Amino acid sequence: MFDCVYKVVLAASIGLGAVFSNPAAALAARGELVDQVPQTNMVVDLFPAQQVPSSTVGRQSVPDELQIAFADDITRAIVLQLQRGTDRCNRLQVVYRLDCLGEAYAQAAGVAGNRPDYAAATSQLRKVSRQLKGIVRKNQDRNAEKAKQGNKSYRAVKRDALRSANQQATKIIEEAATQLLRSAGNSKKRKVHYTRIANAVNSTKKILRS
Repeated sequence: MFDCVYKVVLAASIGLGAVFSNPAAALAARGELVDQVPQTNMVVDLFPAQQVPSSTVGRQSVPDELQIAFADDITRAIVLQLQRGTDRCNRLQVVYRLDCLGEAYAQAAGVAGNRPDYAAATSQLRKVSRQLKGIVRKNQDRNAEKAKQGNKSYRAVKRDALRSANQQATKIIEEAATQLLRSAGNSKKRKVHYTRIANAVNSTKKILRS
């Protein structure tokens, strides 16, 4: 008697399992046609057409006015600053020219401000200024009065150290001109502007020869 009850319960359990695991098979077992089972499309569209992520989402266009490029007026101003500074320094006695030239480079370095397109040029100009002033500091004639020109005053280099100091300064200037040309890279536009600045830099050494 117990075995009969157990078999009935077991058969019922197997039947229910079949229903849940394979409804079509269960229906077929009951003599119903499989093609009468409703066919439900279970594909879920997670990204409707209007919500599909685009590779351009989050990409912001940069306004034309923010795309900084080299400007003729900036390059011209840097070149003129170096030329005029050199002319002013050339009016001084030879012992004062090196300190004056260091100041001319500092002023030229400030022309472009923080513009990234002129960053390499600005860096080189500031470097030359620091190095020239460093040479003056090491070779300064502390017994000589400072030369005044407008609101600026300049230190003198010892006469017996002047030749060596000017030779060091010339090498520094030539190296800066070379580095400026190298900084142009493969950009044609950058090369045009940096070549103009490099030529102006290289020309400043002429006042150190006399």
